[in-house]
Amino acid sequence: MAIFSKKHLFIINPRSFLGFREINRVIAEIVRCFDGPLAARQFFGDVVPVLPNPYSISSPYAIHISRFPRDPIIVIRKYMALMKTPVRIYAIGGDGLVFSCLNGIAELPNAELAIVPYGTGSDFTQSFGGVELIPRMRNIQKQIDAPVIPTDLIDCGGIYALNACALGFEGMATLKSYAAFKTLWRIRRRFPAVTEGIYRIAGVLELFDADTMGQYYQVQMDDEKLEGPMSLIHIANNPGYPINKRVIPEAVPDDGVLDMVIYRKSSLLKSLRRMPYYLKGQHGKFPENYLYRRVRSVSISSDRPLCISLDGEVFFDTAFNIRVAPRAVRIAAVDGMPFKHWGSYDAK
Repeated sequence: MAIFSKKHLFIINPRSFLGFREINRVIAEIVRCFDGPLAARQFFGDVVPVLPNPYSISSPYAIHISRFPRDPIIVIRKYMALMKTPVRIYAIGGDGLVFSCLNGIAELPNAELAIVPYGTGSDFTQSFGGVELIPRMRNIQKQIDAPVIPTDLIDCGGIYALNACALGFEGMATLKSYAAFKTLWRIRRRFPAVTEGIYRIAGVLELFDADTMGQYYQVQMDDEKLEGPMSLIHIANNPGYPINKRVIPEAVPDDGVLDMVIYRKSSLLKSLRRMPYYLKGQHGKFPENYLYRRVRSVSISSDRPLCISLDGEVFFDTAFNIRVAPRAVRIAAVDGMPFKHWGSYDAK
């Protein structure tokens, strides 16, 4: 039996593609990297691919097409239990797939994560430099050869996020966008601007919701306590944001801290005027409204249910305990790219 120093598990989200013709192109590239061009020829057109047994320990790689949102967690755990060598997991899709793969490998010491962006959301690309890097990050051979960077995670009670967690205005806007996302997923794949339009419409509607924009929070940030009516709480591990923005450009995913912005309750007119600056990462222009902190742990509670978005996945509770998990995951960095330090808006 052949022995390999590292195994490779490729997980594909079919909802990130318009059909099996596109999926087969990606599968053919994977097969070509390991088995050569002749073996890759069988994957073509709109034919549903016949994949090898994903749990074979004799092959250096396996391919799995995800079937439902948390399916990758099950597959990864089962695959990792069989393998004695390090495994690199490739999340081929959008932020939702990355979230599932991340929580599949969390706390496993011999796992690595490669992000191959094909979805409508690719927030983590901002950590390396932006969406212009997507073609390089889609190169399978480059992802196979890439070194890794030890990277921080956001630990929210045992659920892990790579990009950010957001409460209040942003969490509710994400929740209200879900129905449109599911219904219009094919249109969103063809026209990326549709996703941004949905987010913006949901965000504007939330600005008129007095309960969301004025919810009372108790926030413990390391040794500092704050309470009162707030509109949003955004805790970032990297600067990426769902509509290709950088709302907290100061965030770097390997510095051992989380970057946090709180928007205090304000008038509707003032919120309408100042939210666009927030989306541009210019929260520092309005210190009377925006509070910025760098923290290692945060406890948030309220007398009403809290809606929190973890990398776009929404959860509800009355309290959340959030902390940074330093260097908790190893991320493949194509061509050895370091994480980019965008700096604050003042440095631009």
